[in-house]
Amino acid sequence: MKSVFTPEWKTWIQTNINNGSDKDHLFNILIDEDFSYDAIKQEMQYEPILKHEFTEEWQNWIETNVAAGHDKNGIFKILLNHGYSYDAISDEMQFEPTLPVDELVDPRKGNAVTQATSGTTVFGNPLSKDKLFVPNAVALDSDILTLYNLENFLNPDECEYVIEAIKTELRPSELTSYEPDSTFRTSKTCDLGNLQDRVIDNIDHRICRLLGIDPSYSEPIQGQYYEVGQEFKPHTDFFEEQEIASTGNVMGQRTYTVMIYLNSVQEGGVTSFPKVTTEFSPKRGMAVIWSNLNPDGSPNINSLHHAQPVLAGYKAVITKWFRSKSRLENAPPMLSRTDNDFISNYTKMGFEKARLSASLFKKIQNFYHDNRNSHTDEVVPGDFIVNSNKKKTKTSILVDLPAELRDEIHDSLKSMMEKWCGKSLMPTFVYGIRVYKRGSILKSHQDRLETHIISAIINVDQQVDKDWPLSIDDNYYRNHEVILKPGEIIFYEGGRLSHGRPTPLDGDSFANIFCHFKPVDYVPKDVINAS
Repeated sequence: MKSVFTPEWKTWIQTNINNGSDKDHLFNILIDEDFSYDAIKQEMQYEPILKHEFTEEWQNWIETNVAAGHDKNGIFKILLNHGYSYDAISDEMQFEPTLPVDELVDPRKGNAVTQATSGTTVFGNPLSKDKLFVPNAVALDSDILTLYNLENFLNPDECEYVIEAIKTELRPSELTSYEPDSTFRTSKTCDLGNLQDRVIDNIDHRICRLLGIDPSYSEPIQGQYYEVGQEFKPHTDFFEEQEIASTGNVMGQRTYTVMIYLNSVQEGGVTSFPKVTTEFSPKRGMAVIWSNLNPDGSPNINSLHHAQPVLAGYKAVITKWFRSKSRLENAPPMLSRTDNDFISNYTKMGFEKARLSASLFKKIQNFYHDNRNSHTDEVVPGDFIVNSNKKKTKTSILVDLPAELRDEIHDSLKSMMEKWCGKSLMPTFVYGIRVYKRGSILKSHQDRLETHIISAIINVDQQVDKDWPLSIDDNYYRNHEVILKPGEIIFYEGGRLSHGRPTPLDGDSFANIFCHFKPVDYVPKDVINAS
């Protein structure tokens, strides 16, 4: 058990206290990091007071996690870590742990693959369900309307592709109910969801991931095309009371709208929200996202918006609506994010290639060539790494690094990665050299929520017949394949971005070092996946 805090840990404690983080939570994070109770008490000048009463939010959290089939020992440990007394937890859950208290493990610190692939992960603390989390987006400072804008969600090539698709099948735009003013909506519409186009289907899927809503709660994607003089007069997207019976009887009310501009309009075409005195000039690739309902589920008249007339050129947009009910009989939870999805993004893209200093890379190479036969077979829990060759069970081996070389790698990368992500970083882990073997597959996953937030992969050596790309999503939910050569590095936001190597390794070996940091002010967000 540790009793001395490094300068990095001292900074972490003070920064989080200054930021107003829950001291009980901080205290128990340090307990889980194997610091002694007395050392934490002295450093923080604080001692937790056990809590005995559960709020309604925590009661709902317990009920949701138990119903989802999660390990009750893990639930118990999380509640202990948040300062609740043993007896209070036992009474609320009607459960006694099957392990001694000091052997209970917070499941959020387990293998990342379990978190990334379970599909039902709801571990976390309560978060207001009416709040979206949209990386890279700018939120309107308003108490009466949830409204975001996000630049560059679609790139220029994607925008041009969709514009051409929209032009192929245009029809007059319609209204959900009768409107005597024949000029109320004069644009044309294309039902993009009917085109069965892979690019458009991918964009549709990315929009769902952007909001963290299961696709079964969404309407098919649409395109709208406005020519000079055409507009959509002030309106709301939620269904009026008289429309619910016919339009919302299956999937319920419209909850959120996502609109994406496909071109920068020559003149006009502004989208205004008069109730909150906000407007957006069409900018290619920019998404505008808003809630049509109040937190209590009632229609929000403050979402009134006006697609003003195009004065020169044309305007093309994508629109996608989300509903309150799933189209599926066995409805999944509406919000589909895992705890890792709520980690803030620190960069626009989420990853970047770099190169290690020549002197340090030479030192690592020499160590690897001198010691690669002194290895251990690596066993990673949760089928994190598998082999496509059923006759060959070995997936990877590990060449351990001496402490001095680990520290040099951390020290060398720290300033580079701080400049990249814009945050002061605390080193957490440097793994030894992992050597993947022929046929290995690295499943897509997100890294550890507690510690693996800002990370780097250094390619040390590769003996391959074909490049073995890293498949990684960016912060706009666009997938990339990144090729690394010996001496090259990729910086990436490992905790929040899904990444892996889903194609079997076509080669004899592929050797990497993994280096992890977390921002000094980082504490996992208090989140719950609502149903």
